[in-house]
Amino acid sequence: MHLLFATNNAYVPHVATTLASIFENNKDMHFGVHILATDISNTNYKKLKEFVNQYNHELDVQVINPTELKIDLSVCGKWGIFPSLKLYAADLYPHLHNILYVDADMICCKSLKSIENINMTNYYIAAATDEQGAEKHKMRLGLPLEAFYGCAGLIWFNLDKWRKDNLREKCLAYFNAPQNHNIIKFGEQDVLNKICQGYIYELPITYNMFSFYWLHHKRNIPERYKTKIDEYKRNVIILHFIDTCKPWFNDCLFPLKKLYWKYHALTPWKEERYGFSNDYQGRFRLIINYMKQFLHHWGVKKWDLHLIVKNEI
Repeated sequence: MHLLFATNNAYVPHVATTLASIFENNKDMHFGVHILATDISNTNYKKLKEFVNQYNHELDVQVINPTELKIDLSVCGKWGIFPSLKLYAADLYPHLHNILYVDADMICCKSLKSIENINMTNYYIAAATDEQGAEKHKMRLGLPLEAFYGCAGLIWFNLDKWRKDNLREKCLAYFNAPQNHNIIKFGEQDVLNKICQGYIYELPITYNMFSFYWLHHKRNIPERYKTKIDEYKRNVIILHFIDTCKPWFNDCLFPLKKLYWKYHALTPWKEERYGFSNDYQGRFRLIINYMKQFLHHWGVKKWDLHLIVKNEI
């Protein structure tokens, strides 16, 4: 299987952590790891190369200059150019038939093998649902309410069909059209859902389980998944730390951040620490949040702690 990541130098340790989780949970698979980086230091490149080789997989790194891309950077939003680099995969890897794009804030908990068995003949991409606020997204994009709206954090690409139908140019044309600048709010995710609509294979929700699905109130869980959400949590394949307060920050209180640190400890960056997030509101607020978590543990639960991946913590 071929994997695709988009990063800058600062995010390389998190890419390695995601890779560690994939390698450890897919020891019967061989991976070609492809990195699109806007910048990467020689030190980080060498560390990453040795790390991937240690697992007997292959690494390919391409440094991309964002100013040379045909993407209006002003439309990329707070996520920047990185996620949009995936739109060039079919052109950059002309010898590949499929590639799995993975965000670097994800942890793999089980085998990815089943994704290779999907018949993608009639589909451009495969993705899991992103139904939080999906009605508004669909209205904004001019999609029917019954249309599928997927999360672009994990995408299984049919690169052959992508090339055949010239999807990159179609995506970029929509991305860059001035009349769409006020429509696009979620960068390439909006673009993919608009341009690929009708040709998106829906992956099981276990392939992209958002961290806020563990909140006790369950308001953010798609309605059609609520009755079986406990089963999905026990069988999660990909855990997505979708909040802005990522698991590597000191002020992240999500209990399953332990999974991030478990796999981070297997990387060459195991001694690295990353301080506080931009959302950090000071030590007093952090203490209050810890107290809330303690109280939730003894009564009103904020997180469904018993519904975690077996043997992972």
